Amino acid sequence: MSLLHAAVRVFTISNPIGNLPIVLSFTNGNRRQDLAIARSAALIFCVALLLSTWIGNGLLEFFGISRGAFRIAGGVIVVSIGLSMLRSQSPPEHHAPESVSRDQDSAVKGVVPLGIPLLAGPGTPTVVIADPEMSTLMGRLGISAVVLGLSLAVYLIFAAGDRLARRISTSALQVLTKVMGLLLTAIAIEII
Repeated sequence: MSLLHAAVRVFTISNPIGNLPIVLSFTNGNRRQDLAIARSAALIFCVALLLSTWIGNGLLEFFGISRGAFRIAGGVIVVSIGLSMLRSQSPPEHHAPESVSRDQDSAVKGVVPLGIPLLAGPGTPTVVIADPEMSTLMGRLGISAVVLGLSLAVYLIFAAGDRLARRISTSALQVLTKVMGLLLTAIAIEII
């Protein structure tokens, strides 16, 4: 059950459906290029979270940061992101609005800002590292499987972005974002 909770938490904070308008602002209708953007965003999301899973605790130990302190600091960041979503604002922790126009012609737009920090911003690794399952090898393997599954889901959502955007109205997307923001704020309180 804990792995299911981890999957819901990571999916909620990365919010690939709510981030579709940002993803679509980087696509141009060229199916091959759009799929490449979706693939690179999902790959960076996967790599960032797998690195967090396998070396996150070691980094905490190296810097002398307790898991409790990390959970509180990460929880505060996640609360901030959740509250931004509730206010229908793009969380500044995820990306700067000027980066959309600045990176429009970038060859790596699937990496920055879509992969990092939009999907794997400061809150997403926090959720992974703070998970109680991280204390055992089996827990890390389980979370790694969750990350791989969610990376595939992110790719499929972004690859079908045009079709999904046509089926989801702007108001439905706003409601979904607010619900995800409320859930994310509750998750952050649990993390703290």
